[in-house]
Amino acid sequence: MRRKRPGWIAAITVGVGVLAWLSYEWEPRVFNMDDGPYYSRPFDADIRDLPLQSSVELRRFGKRVYVLESRLLNALEVESVLVLKQADGKVRWKRIPVKPDGPLGTVDLIPRATAPTLFWGWRVGLKPAKQESGSLYIGPLGNFRFFYHSW
Repeated sequence: MRRKRPGWIAAITVGVGVLAWLSYEWEPRVFNMDDGPYYSRPFDADIRDLPLQSSVELRRFGKRVYVLESRLLNALEVESVLVLKQADGKVRWKRIPVKPDGPLGTVDLIPRATAPTLFWGWRVGLKPAKQESGSLYIGPLGNFRFFYHSW
């Protein structure tokens, strides 16, 4: 006689997979009183000559996976470019955070506010010069997702 395998194991596996996919693809509303979500625009120029303003390491299980840098876009310090590098130093993306109701100015990254999230990757604290502080969300595969800021 053949023994039946429990179907609940497959159901739980599929359920966890669907939740992980939804949390990655679907834009969740972060439960806070901050404004957002806000997004970014790509930056295609070379960053080697842009001065480093601040950086944070993004770790998973104690191992560095990415390094997020904030670099000054120009000598007038009007805005910052956020750069995500892989552990080997290869640039994954370069983005300028955009908020339609006003400029952010230069953006400092706050290391003590950096934390991994369940399925979303990482949350990194931001301190823009011309706005209130907030949080940037980076996906588990290193993509720029969105950011919020206090009002």
